[in-house]
Amino acid sequence: MATQFDKLKKRLPYDEDIFVKYDNYLAVLHDLLEDSESIALETLYPYEDTSEMSLPKQYNNWQIRCCLELYHLNGKAGLSNYAENGISWSKLTDGLSIQLMNKLTSKVGVPKNEW
Repeated sequence: MATQFDKLKKRLPYDEDIFVKYDNYLAVLHDLLEDSESIALETLYPYEDTSEMSLPKQYNNWQIRCCLELYHLNGKAGLSNYAENGISWSKLTDGLSIQLMNKLTSKVGVPKNEW
């Protein structure tokens, strides 16, 4: 079975003009997977320490889609709403589409005291 890294490599192929070195490409893929996992865990478990958690398997597809959105952010990054020629974009503050972020439902909880 393919790993998340392998799946992402298929969706974002190496391009020498962009990455120059293959090691840069691999580092970018690794960072995208790490960032997307952090975004998901922080959204799913807002009141828990997620530093030792891993993303549940049911979110594997979400993670790849998140990586693609993070990679393809360009001059539209950070916008909340934008429309041009009948096409509109809506992004949250971290630059991800509302449609993608709506796939994550936060776990209800209470902030924990560490006293």
